[in-house]
Amino acid sequence: MVVPSITFVYDRRGQASNKKQVAVELKITANGERKFISTGVKLYPKEWKNGSVIGRKDWREVNDQLASIHKRVSEIVTKMIDEGNLDLGAIPNLLRDGVVQGQTFIEYVKDCTKIRTRGLADGTKKRYKVVIDFLESWKGIVHFADLTEMNLQKMDECLEERGLKENSRYNYHKIVKAFVRMALDDGLIKRNPYSRLKIGRGDNDGEVRHLTPEEFHRFESCVIPTESLRRIRDVFVFQTYTMMGYCDLKAFDPKKCVKVKGQDIYKSKRGKTGQEFTVVILPQAKAILKKYRNKLPILSDQKYNMYLKAAVLYAKIDKPVTSHWARHTGATMLLNEGKVPIHIIQHILGHATLRETERTYAKLLDYSIVDEMVKYQRKLG
Repeated sequence: MVVPSITFVYDRRGQASNKKQVAVELKITANGERKFISTGVKLYPKEWKNGSVIGRKDWREVNDQLASIHKRVSEIVTKMIDEGNLDLGAIPNLLRDGVVQGQTFIEYVKDCTKIRTRGLADGTKKRYKVVIDFLESWKGIVHFADLTEMNLQKMDECLEERGLKENSRYNYHKIVKAFVRMALDDGLIKRNPYSRLKIGRGDNDGEVRHLTPEEFHRFESCVIPTESLRRIRDVFVFQTYTMMGYCDLKAFDPKKCVKVKGQDIYKSKRGKTGQEFTVVILPQAKAILKKYRNKLPILSDQKYNMYLKAAVLYAKIDKPVTSHWARHTGATMLLNEGKVPIHIIQHILGHATLRETERTYAKLLDYSIVDEMVKYQRKLG
């Protein structure tokens, strides 16, 4: 009997791009027959080279995961050959049985989380842990068979009973939904229970949490007697002018800036979504970089947010400001100016679609529309 060839294949349909990840597949070839099996590992083109994962902080762990899958498939094939019954079509089922037999959905989520959260901000890791802790304490969804529309609706009701508002409950579902999609890719469930279930997003009454331009400039120029809090203020100001999220700010490398039309341009991918973004390093941000010799005084997100709340008090701002407010504050100032097209702001923020940007700043856009129509009405007399 011919010994099958077992190799990894990436992007065999040519669908991968800098904005789209595609799964690595295992190709099994024997006697002119081929079988492709998804590994569940999704990568961008530059993260795959010569049959290995590269260019990621967790490249070792992901390569180990792929090697483990390859080993399990090799063992299944060897056993089939020994029994004189090589059936490529049966391998996916045998692989799933061998990997997850007796494994619960919660255990599967924990296993996936070990790889999925590597390199993410501490706050993001905490959100994953909170969801896992909830599932373990609630016990309404334990096994894959428990993933039904009814149980997910019960989950939503339980979260509401625990005092969570609609937008907070949506974030729980968002994480669970991500693992449901992974389970679908791995062939562990046959359909997505969220496909016919509508979970409200919530919108914090439609308001994006941000400082007004007046509040921001007051904070930017106010007197702060403590050096440590002045450093926090400087980081927030830099973050506002660049509109970076915390994990992107933490990964910021001034050496990657390039000159375009005499301006310093910084391009990268968002650590949270992998989406590309582009920002111009404005003079205000350059001044801060120069002050700290291109090495921003970044603290952990927890300490950053804690000290930030103390720093804004010197500007007489009584709001629960966090690092993420800088991103919204910068975008809000651009929108308030009314001179930067929304699709440009989309690329600065690194949003995947224009719809995402419009949805996030819907109320601010409404205000801009009203202002422009008032100007138009005045021109008409």
